[in-house]
Amino acid sequence: MNDRVEGFRAGCDLNMPGGSRYMARESARAVRAGNLPPSAVDESARRMIRLSLSLSRPARAAEPCDYDAHHALARRAAEEGAALLKNEGGLLPLKEGVSLAVIGHMAEHLRYQGSGSSHINPTRLSRPLDCLPGARYAPGCDGRGDTTQALLDQAARTAAEAEVAVVFAGLPARFESEGFDRADMTLPQGQDRMIRAVARANPNTVVVLLCGGPVECPWADQVRAILYLGLPGQAGGEAAADLLFGRANPGGKLAESWPCRYEDVPSWESYGKTRDALYLEGIYVGYRYYDKAGAAVRWPFGFGLSYTSFAYANLRVEADAVTAEVINTGDRPGAEVAQLYLAPPPGGAHRPVKELKGFARVYLQPGERRTVRFPLTRRSFAIWQDGWKVPGGVYTVLVGGNSRDLPLRGELPVDGEVVPAPDWQPGSWYEHCSGSPGRREWEAMLGRAHVPREARKGDFTLDNSLMEMREDSRLMGVICGVISRFILWKCGGRKATDSPEARMLLASSVEAPLRCVQISSGISGGLFQGLVDMANGHFFRGVGRMLRG
Repeated sequence: MNDRVEGFRAGCDLNMPGGSRYMARESARAVRAGNLPPSAVDESARRMIRLSLSLSRPARAAEPCDYDAHHALARRAAEEGAALLKNEGGLLPLKEGVSLAVIGHMAEHLRYQGSGSSHINPTRLSRPLDCLPGARYAPGCDGRGDTTQALLDQAARTAAEAEVAVVFAGLPARFESEGFDRADMTLPQGQDRMIRAVARANPNTVVVLLCGGPVECPWADQVRAILYLGLPGQAGGEAAADLLFGRANPGGKLAESWPCRYEDVPSWESYGKTRDALYLEGIYVGYRYYDKAGAAVRWPFGFGLSYTSFAYANLRVEADAVTAEVINTGDRPGAEVAQLYLAPPPGGAHRPVKELKGFARVYLQPGERRTVRFPLTRRSFAIWQDGWKVPGGVYTVLVGGNSRDLPLRGELPVDGEVVPAPDWQPGSWYEHCSGSPGRREWEAMLGRAHVPREARKGDFTLDNSLMEMREDSRLMGVICGVISRFILWKCGGRKATDSPEARMLLASSVEAPLRCVQISSGISGGLFQGLVDMANGHFFRGVGRMLRG
């Protein structure tokens, strides 16, 4: 929140973390000066009081926690969320008694959760290696994802001695966390080398991926099976074993498209290159972009295989709902996530080729069929064009198992209005999504020119960070250095530069706007504005502002 006075006026009731004192005096002055209606503050307080009272409960004795039940739930969640991405020749599920080689540091030290505020202490933690008894093991790499020729040779020998090799790989915590972005979409180079070395040594190689989002998989054609576990939680070891041996059937679907490489992402050339993120691609994110551009992907949005097979039939399209039948045509029970997409009529304001409008998960026994229903409302067809509007015309209804496998097709006439293409649209990137979006077309869509903010001495504000001001202000450079060294010391010393905790703390302090630091710290008064004055060359004015509070 940059301006608490405007926040009150807009009906914003919460500023966090630690922001209750931020601009308290300025807000009080605005009320006294008649610039902020007292009713806006009263209503904000009234809403918070109502919320507090509605959530209050009488005190009662603490109930015992069933840790076994919680662990069983974690195991089920990991199993049902896993997505099977490749299973060449039906290698999975593995047969009981098969000789197995388990490769990868993460098989012994499971990457089971994210960093930052998502990090918790589990009541127990299962490791894949412990849940695959009798398997030969080689680490293949270290905890950073780096490797050596000796580790690769050991991994290859271990893999060659078994009928099947299972490689556990993914992103170490230093690659992804709350507080900072990934610089690319690659796995650690050592893990890519490890997977290739094992695949050369054993043609029956399975890769189990442990990461919080898509990664490049340049070795995908060299292995026979790929199972994406994501970050599977405390029961991830047991879930991995159950899925590999078919005691559980993977039924998860990808919630993101997986590009073949980062350069296939429409924002790769622009994101992270400027102080502020410029979303040049507009609404064309993920499958909305890849479908319109006709671009190949490694795995499409909504994709996920199973140890059984499914078919779709009997599509029925009505004004307020779409129904279809899902049939388990295989010999194992399993879950399928049926998906509904709508393709708009041609012409008018630019839109994606199709958009997801509903999904339904069904668990079916072999030979069982079940009808799924997708409700439709006016908002299912609406776009935002100076308000929500429903373009009229004939929409195409598509139902299937992922965004690029939609066997059922129907039509639905919709009464609506004509939403013409804006003047800037004809011939623009947003009509065809070919190549990369340009700044001029983006500005035309915005209806204004984008003027980037420059960090210069004399113009610094609370919206600038210590990192931005340190080049022009010796004082800010000293403060930045002291804070950075203190954070690294608290996180383990100089070697902590790769620590996700250190990177997150640095991002939220020296790299964050001073306004955010003030809100998070809970420090009120003129300290931060005084620092800004000093950075702008007004030392004594800054001291005076600090003393006055």
